[in-house]
Amino acid sequence: MPLSRLTTVFVLTLVLPGLLAAATPKQSKARKAAPPPTPKGPNVLFIIADDLRDYVGWMGGHPQARTPNLDRLASMGMRFTNAHCAYALCNPSRASLMTGLMPWSSGVFGNEQDWRRSVQLIGKATLPEHFRAMGYATAAAGKIFHANHGGPEGRLAGWHGGRRGFEQDVAWGQRFPEPGVQIPDLPVHTGQNFNGMNIWHWDWGGIQVPDELTDDAAVVAWASQQLSLKTKSPFFLAVGLYRPHSPWYVPQKYFDLFPLETVQLPPVREDDLSDLPAMGRGQEKPSGHHAEILRHGKWKEAVRAYLANVAFCDAMLGRLLDALASSPHAANTVIVFTSDHGWYLGEKQMWHKGRLWEPATRVPLCVVAPGVTQPNTVSAEPVSLVDLYPTLCDLTGLKKPEHLDGISLLPLLREPEAKMPRPAITVMGGGPRTSYAARTDRWRYIRYADGGEELYDHETDPQEWNNLAADPTLALLKQDIAAFFPSEFRSASRPAVEVVPPPSPDGSQHLVLQLGDELSAAESPPVIGRGFFIDAAFDYNPQVDADSTLLSHGNASLGYVLHLVSGRPTLTIFQDGKATAVTGDILATGRCQVRAGMDLDGLLSIAVPGHSEMLANGPFPGGFPSQPRTGLAAGQSFGPLSMRDYPNSTPFDGTVHRLRLTLYQTPSAKENGGE
Repeated sequence: MPLSRLTTVFVLTLVLPGLLAAATPKQSKARKAAPPPTPKGPNVLFIIADDLRDYVGWMGGHPQARTPNLDRLASMGMRFTNAHCAYALCNPSRASLMTGLMPWSSGVFGNEQDWRRSVQLIGKATLPEHFRAMGYATAAAGKIFHANHGGPEGRLAGWHGGRRGFEQDVAWGQRFPEPGVQIPDLPVHTGQNFNGMNIWHWDWGGIQVPDELTDDAAVVAWASQQLSLKTKSPFFLAVGLYRPHSPWYVPQKYFDLFPLETVQLPPVREDDLSDLPAMGRGQEKPSGHHAEILRHGKWKEAVRAYLANVAFCDAMLGRLLDALASSPHAANTVIVFTSDHGWYLGEKQMWHKGRLWEPATRVPLCVVAPGVTQPNTVSAEPVSLVDLYPTLCDLTGLKKPEHLDGISLLPLLREPEAKMPRPAITVMGGGPRTSYAARTDRWRYIRYADGGEELYDHETDPQEWNNLAADPTLALLKQDIAAFFPSEFRSASRPAVEVVPPPSPDGSQHLVLQLGDELSAAESPPVIGRGFFIDAAFDYNPQVDADSTLLSHGNASLGYVLHLVSGRPTLTIFQDGKATAVTGDILATGRCQVRAGMDLDGLLSIAVPGHSEMLANGPFPGGFPSQPRTGLAAGQSFGPLSMRDYPNSTPFDGTVHRLRLTLYQTPSAKENGGE
């Protein structure tokens, strides 16, 4: 059935909320009628580094770490020696910290997952959004929510969201480098292959660029200028330092601090994987990062590069602390410094992030609270980054939202000997494939999704070399710790029953979708022998939406996807890894409408009503030959698209006003009485 002859379309316009801060009309009127009084609490300077593990002087993670400013900050207030992230990846860790919800409450567990689309987060204010609603002036510079370097082109959008990332525009009164952008353009883009390993996103080398021209220095300079200003209202200023995130490109002088021949490798054990369960051993494959590092003889180089980037991060922190000290706000500003997660440098043959061991979950955490903390105090209690939201509310006198999962650290800040009532929990995976780690003051207990276990005693085994999980005398200990693991991992998407309606009397089905909807293969509506029609209306911003995905079903073996490629609406059909596409004209900025589909004769069509319509022959007349093995999703980065062929793909960022999918009746249904 050609597009022009489609008569059975389920007409229902779904106006999606923009970002999570969008209030209902009733709430908006209430806020306008009764703005909150000017708060009386202190200012907040919230600083978060990226991928910073325990290679910090006061943490003792590496004897050659040079971090005088991190050590200086730790001496100013309380340092937490046993702080852990909720998830050892950037996006879910930051989403947890900024929303105050653990991943099992928000459903956010992937780096490509747009946390703003989670149905679990609707109506729940993020940390800066709450402070702004309570009368604080909010400002941010650098990466606060998830974002990245933008790839070899320094793009605003793309892989992992690009330099804009999954930003929450409404949270900030001011934003650097500009509204809607988190990370300034890097002075040297990734992909230079300085290390000769041809891994464009994980490269290292000294660059001939002065500190002042780096992206982090620009962030710190802007934040320092903000600190120098007198303000009428207290402020919440968030500063994201991108280093030591890769690429490890910092000025050469920081590499020169660590002569290569003197660099010490982290302590490892040759047989460290021998006592791990199956889910803990996937990294030992011959093509893994550790094998590549050894093959190229780059282990010392990598450790040196990481140390150099940590030293650079420390120098940037020093500038920020100096700016605060000389500002009018020095005596009335709470300082928080942390990192989103740690990093592996060869321990357990692991590199990068992820998994559930100490190097990736443990993070630096320092809090300086005038009138509350005492200088040079220490807490070894297990704390979580999710605890920072309620802590900052308590330190500023703001009412805590009801949705928070964390526990305020105020009792510990007041009394270093105070105890926490639960361990710090870190998650990997999601849904039924979730694994958990709990860190107490002494033990780390890991329980994998398949039942595999690890248990480490940090009093005698700080390197986590001896897995004690099989010791029968420790069974009760494991049981007690496991009691803190959640019984449910909520989904970020609507349940299938809300997405897939029953068939119409004529056998067709009409889905009204919203970004964030995700169905398994079993939950997705059948497409065998059927054609389909997609009707979408959305606000298009070419800076961030030019290579984005609206709707996908299936994978490269069999599937379809409606996406934008360099600003052109494109319908792509995949069969056995081969793509057949029909592409429309470049979209204009602003409100757009796109219609696309495949009729029962296999004809592909894509149209921008009032502008253009393009046709192409599809790969299989008569509808889909079988059911795709991967489910339907609205607003994912890739779906059937590969990272290799579509490296800049990103979830659609803006507001979608309408996203409707109609699946035609099958020929057999029509023969049996369907109209």
